[in-house]
Amino acid sequence: MRLNRTLGLLLGASMCAFAQFPDFTPPTPLFGAVIRGDANGVKRLLEQGANPNDGRFIGGGPPIFLALMQSNHAMVEAMIAKGADVKATDDMGSTTLMWAAYDETGNPELVEKLIRMGVDPNARNQKGETAMEWALRRGETPIVAALRKAGASDASLIRQSVEKAIALLQKSGPQFVKVSGCASCHNQNLPQMATAAARARGYAVDEAGASYSVKSVMATFKPVTADMAAGKPNIPDPAISVSYALVGLAAEKYVPDATTAAMAHLVSLMQMPDGSFTAFTARPPIESSVFTATALSIRSLQVYGADSAERVKRARAWLETAQPVSGEDRAMQLLGLTWAGAYSQTLRTVADSLIAQQRPDGGWAQSPALETDAYATGQAMVALKLSGQARGFDPAWQRGMNYLLRTQLDDGSWLVRSRSFPVQPYKESGFPHGKNQWISAAGTSWAAWALSLHEAPAAPSSPMHSAALR
Repeated sequence: MRLNRTLGLLLGASMCAFAQFPDFTPPTPLFGAVIRGDANGVKRLLEQGANPNDGRFIGGGPPIFLALMQSNHAMVEAMIAKGADVKATDDMGSTTLMWAAYDETGNPELVEKLIRMGVDPNARNQKGETAMEWALRRGETPIVAALRKAGASDASLIRQSVEKAIALLQKSGPQFVKVSGCASCHNQNLPQMATAAARARGYAVDEAGASYSVKSVMATFKPVTADMAAGKPNIPDPAISVSYALVGLAAEKYVPDATTAAMAHLVSLMQMPDGSFTAFTARPPIESSVFTATALSIRSLQVYGADSAERVKRARAWLETAQPVSGEDRAMQLLGLTWAGAYSQTLRTVADSLIAQQRPDGGWAQSPALETDAYATGQAMVALKLSGQARGFDPAWQRGMNYLLRTQLDDGSWLVRSRSFPVQPYKESGFPHGKNQWISAAGTSWAAWALSLHEAPAAPSSPMHSAALR
């Protein structure tokens, strides 16, 4: 009896599910032939007078939409030849060109044909999507190239991506300060750089949040101004932690004062006889590289240091000959040499080495044994762009940009996996991804910064800060 009851419950559930299943019966014979992928049947029905614009079915589109969904060129061509309305839209306002761009094979023939027939490559559906957005989900394909050639723009997609990321970073920044009691490179300094770059290019940012971030950084360091001025070693890893703070402040155009002078003085004491700056290489990737310490120290001393020209010169000489190992090393080597004013040929050589590490998916990895991620990709792209070694139409830049657009999550973040030793106990900052949230915030900052650099600045920055915002 118990078994019969169980079977009855299962049967009832199955019947209920079946009763709620949508009716998939084709409304016309032409729809039926299209669903079966029967190109000959489609041609025969059209020859017999079937109307290619008659009826609406899955998604609310006429028969040509289903043919485009299946990337069935023969059926699409047959319908167009018999007067199919290529400018029709489905229930969501999606165009035939969007569905042609959906093609998994990347074959641009139908896209090019529809563009020639007058379908708008920049039309949007009700969700604000364009054919370019649909195409970019499949990578840098010939379809993407065809859309660009026709004047399709990815600027709106980039804007959405950058503004979502910046909004998320600015929202979680104050929460990190609240739970940790201090500012950080991953939740304050890198977001400051990304925010400043976005602002310079006309993207929307929360100015109150930006102001709070600056205040939180200064509140962290002002109480120890005297200690830093005296060179006391009570701040961990100053060539990275303090330099990151100074570079973030420079991005936000913070005016030098006694605290920034003390911070820069402490950083200057970290320079080694060979010109590099010391780093406590225990927390990859952010605090793991002498290249990072040296590059950031160059920039922080340029903006806030006193009589730093000789130190910068020595640091540049070290960067020119040092051999990078990780993605962090390579990107920071290029950034440091850029800030230090290295010769263009030197920058080109270092940039070529960085570009050579780009993966087939368009991104970069933190090390050869790790997966591609937004931290390494955004960082590499920022270094290439600020150094003047990448333009928006360069293949390496386009592939990197498409990787970032393709991998951003709906909440605006990118997930980056943490691998650092947990020196600091995990605290919830409100940024997504749990125990991976700090490095994910850093990766999201690099990614948003990189994407914001795709367009030319809206207005020039002041000379003091231009290198941080270029």
